[in-house]
Amino acid sequence: MNTHDREHELQTLLRQEADRVEVPGDFGPVAIAKHRRDQRNRALVGAVVAVTAIAIAVPNLWSGRGSGPVPAHPTASPSPTGWFSSAWTRSNTYAVDDTIRAADVVVHLRKGTVVESFAVLANGGFVLQSHLSTPNAGTDLEILRPDGKTVRALGEGGAYVVSPEATRVLVKSGTSNAVTVYAADGTVVAQRQDPREAGAVVGDVAYLNGDETQGSLEWNLSTGAARKLPAHVVAVSADRTRAALSWTVASDTFEDFCWAVVDLTRPGFPKTIERCGQKGNPSMFQPTAFSSRGTYLVGSHYVDGGFWFSAGVVRVSDGRVVVGGDQAHLVSGWSWHLEADESTFVISRNTSTPVSPATRNTLQRCTLAMACTQAQPPLAVKDPNGFTEPRYVVPR
Repeated sequence: MNTHDREHELQTLLRQEADRVEVPGDFGPVAIAKHRRDQRNRALVGAVVAVTAIAIAVPNLWSGRGSGPVPAHPTASPSPTGWFSSAWTRSNTYAVDDTIRAADVVVHLRKGTVVESFAVLANGGFVLQSHLSTPNAGTDLEILRPDGKTVRALGEGGAYVVSPEATRVLVKSGTSNAVTVYAADGTVVAQRQDPREAGAVVGDVAYLNGDETQGSLEWNLSTGAARKLPAHVVAVSADRTRAALSWTVASDTFEDFCWAVVDLTRPGFPKTIERCGQKGNPSMFQPTAFSSRGTYLVGSHYVDGGFWFSAGVVRVSDGRVVVGGDQAHLVSGWSWHLEADESTFVISRNTSTPVSPATRNTLQRCTLAMACTQAQPPLAVKDPNGFTEPRYVVPR
């Protein structure tokens, strides 16, 4: 049984378990992320496995297709500089099927490519996480030029985060303990061996997410200096003064989801806010990024068995839920980001009625008050092997 088959079996078991408890989703991707971390630990003593992680609300559920670089075929002329960097911005770019689009510029990826997640870099290039729509296909991670050509193949599986200024990419290998930071052009900035996961990168400082036994780590890319931080760092503010933590605590029924914000400028890194468990964090919020000015945390509330998430925005100062929450306030979708203005977000949204099973996918732009306009028409979602895949993907 290969990794994909084991995950398929795990998902089936999780869905069966979810049917027996009154929860709004089966938390499959969360469980698989934990399953993969356990596999990584075992790999250190002999077995090589592929590892992915949940990020900006996209479930990465595949590993290792082992194919070559993605050949892109732009259908518009390049800019006078020879690239498309003037066209691509985080705000106006999205992927649909095997293309990346911005305004009238379209880059065609290899036919049959399924974009799982991507990010727009400061030079107009991309980080692309994708797999082919073939049986047992797995994830490849790459850095692309603005025209879509691969400049750095980052390997099979793995997980990545991008700095707020989009000049650095922090990658944790899917097959080893290598942690590498790349520049937007694909060159290596720094590398180390570390069992921790990719947490955040801001400027020339990277943050590695460790558990209670390891602690997290602040890593200065210029000097190599390291500082131990509290466990479970998943995001850091653009001014590097605060970090968001996200962790789970075993409970009688499943796992309780917890999050906190810590002050990185004070001794002992005190928590300025903490929400934990059914009473403290009833919507099961899991942060993944700070907003541009640090006012909000963006993340996910919970996940459905068909693999859509409930988009979440909470206020950092007091933990108040601004977007999403319980079933009465669902904003279900697959990927989204809060814009730099901190007042609007773009979402690859599930507009099915009922929301589960998901059948339709649209691209929308919404205010925090949930006044939404449709940016792209609805499309039928893909459903390979019973796992719903969106047609539209929004950059991180």
